[in-house]
Amino acid sequence: MKWRWLWLWLFLVSGAIWLTILLSFLLFPAFVRLDSLTSVSGLSAHTLYVNYVKLMAYLHLPWITQLHLPDFAVSVHGAHHFADVKRLFLLDIVICLVTAPVALRFLAHLRATRTRWHLVRPFEIGAVAPLVLGGLMSINFDAVFIGFHKLMFRNNDWLFDPTADPIILVLPEDFFLACFALALLAFEALMVYGIVTGRRDARNTKNV
Repeated sequence: MKWRWLWLWLFLVSGAIWLTILLSFLLFPAFVRLDSLTSVSGLSAHTLYVNYVKLMAYLHLPWITQLHLPDFAVSVHGAHHFADVKRLFLLDIVICLVTAPVALRFLAHLRATRTRWHLVRPFEIGAVAPLVLGGLMSINFDAVFIGFHKLMFRNNDWLFDPTADPIILVLPEDFFLACFALALLAFEALMVYGIVTGRRDARNTKNV
C-alpha cells in the first residue's frame, strides 16, 4: 500500500510540472506581448515563437542532442545549462509516464470502492505546500528563483550573460514567475479535487 502512495505522489508532482511545461507554449506568446519582447529583441512575435518551440523541442526530445536556435547565439555555458535542464525535463517526463499506470489504477480502485476518503488527510497536508511556496514567491521571487537553481544545478551556468546568450532577454523573470505559479496552481487543484471527492465518499459511506 505504501509504495502505491509513493508512486501516486511522484505522478502528481511530475504531472503538474509536465502540464506546466506544455502550457508554457500558450504562456510564451502572451509574455511576448506583455513584455514587448519584439522591441527588446528586434524580432517578430512569430520568429520569437519559432525559437521558443525549437528550444522546447530540444529540451523534450532525447534524439535532439545539439541545441540550435535559428536567431540566437548559444554560448558554451548556455549550452551546458540547457543540457542540464534537458536532463531534468526528461527525468520528469519519465517519472510521470512510469508512475502513471500504478497511480491511475490506485485512484480508480479508490473510486470504485468509494474509499477516496483515504486521500483527504494526505491531500490536506499536500495542499499546504503550494500555499507556502506561493507566499514565499509573493514576498521575494528572486530569492526563491535563485534558491531553486542552487538546489537543482551544481554549477553557475544558469547565470546567463545576455551578450553571450541573448535568449535570456526574451525569457523574462515574470514569465518564469507565471510558470512557477501555474505549477503550484495545478498541484493545488489536484489536492482540492482529491479532498472534495474524498469527503464526498466519506459522506456517502456514512449514509449507507
